[in-house]
Amino acid sequence: MKKSFLITLSLILAGFLLASCVAEESTVELDGPVLQTENFDGSVDFNGAVVNTANFPVQSVYVVIFIKDSDGNALAATSALVEEGERLDPAESFFFTASFDDLPPEAHSREVEIYYDLVEE
Repeated sequence: MKKSFLITLSLILAGFLLASCVAEESTVELDGPVLQTENFDGSVDFNGAVVNTANFPVQSVYVVIFIKDSDGNALAATSALVEEGERLDPAESFFFTASFDDLPPEAHSREVEIYYDLVEE
């Protein structure tokens, strides 16, 4: 089940990557650290912000967080749509929260990837 989930997630992310017309100067980056919060029910939230450093707007910004083991293998992944797909203008930033029900016991590190589309005007 984990394997099929990771394969499905990989295909979806590949689709986002292929679908977005990302110019080399277009970039959405993390705007500071991503903080990890463990909740009383065992769930874990990752909170942070993204900023559009390009000189034109983007939309449908997704932040994907991968949990990896000590060998760098992905154990789990989750994503968050920033501001419900709203337009992110140049120099604008938005907060996001990505959640896991729980982290695998062998979790060692996390990797953050950001995907987005250009605004067609």
